[in-house]
Amino acid sequence: MERPRTDIVLGMLREPDGRVWTEIRPDGRHLAGMRAFPGGKRRDDETLREALGRELAEEIGVRVRRARRLITLDWDYPDRRLRLVGFEVTSWDGPPRSMEGQVLAAEPLDRDTRGDWLAAMPPANRGLVNALVLPRCLAITPPVGAEGPIAWQAQVESGLRRLPGPMLVNLRPGAGEGEVPWPALARAVLAAGHWPVINPPGDRPCPGGLDPRVGLHLNHARLTDVSDAQVGEWQARGHLVSAAVHDRASLDRAVDLAVDLVTLSPIRSTSTHPDATGIGWSAFATLAETASMPVYALGGVGPRDLWRVWRRGGFGVASISAFW
Repeated sequence: MERPRTDIVLGMLREPDGRVWTEIRPDGRHLAGMRAFPGGKRRDDETLREALGRELAEEIGVRVRRARRLITLDWDYPDRRLRLVGFEVTSWDGPPRSMEGQVLAAEPLDRDTRGDWLAAMPPANRGLVNALVLPRCLAITPPVGAEGPIAWQAQVESGLRRLPGPMLVNLRPGAGEGEVPWPALARAVLAAGHWPVINPPGDRPCPGGLDPRVGLHLNHARLTDVSDAQVGEWQARGHLVSAAVHDRASLDRAVDLAVDLVTLSPIRSTSTHPDATGIGWSAFATLAETASMPVYALGGVGPRDLWRVWRRGGFGVASISAFW
């Protein structure tokens, strides 16, 4: 019989200038010497919000005024099973200060510094760091049409200007013929203020030599075939790695590979896959609950469904038709 999970509440204090507070765990504590977000175990008689307030008062001497639950992740150690509940804290009373002998620091966290943060923190915090950086919306490009990849590139670059706010952009040409100019297309997405994710068709490999700010996507074929060493190498270079999952088996595979985010589909049937039966919100919630990374709902959803996603433990929405 599995042991029950222990709720761990974590406060991710974000300053108005974008810096985020962390602590270096003191000697004698779990994960001593590593950077971590302040927080701790929820008591049986506490709500999650009450536990957050108590832990941050005890550890860093602040009183929380405004916090929102950002992400919930399951994580297993050999001797413990945890549920990590990350709160983004944007208002508090009192300056953060060391109450338990730990060193505190507030440092910039964004797409460009994400790799440094991940290198300094335990693997369990990867999903928390990504949740602080990733946009809530992921735009998937329409497939290459009969005009070919050059016309498709022009169509994508034109559409970038209409996307609302910084977004993840999954560059998915589909099964169209011809070579896609990946570096040029990725540069265009970056120049427009978005985060490109390369998604070659079929079992074609992800191209090498790309800017570290460019993400790499694992479709079903690549998710099945890629090694954890390859994923780790990509991540060590700074690449965001995403994966498409559809059921328990593919989600477990993504968790084993420690990818940075997943799209879970289809939630509903869509015009691009009219014969695919949607898994529905209940199944989405069941799967999202066990993920160790941000989960984006895909298939018949859009930005108006974000509240449904958040209520069911997901992080964001992904779509073609909602954005192009």
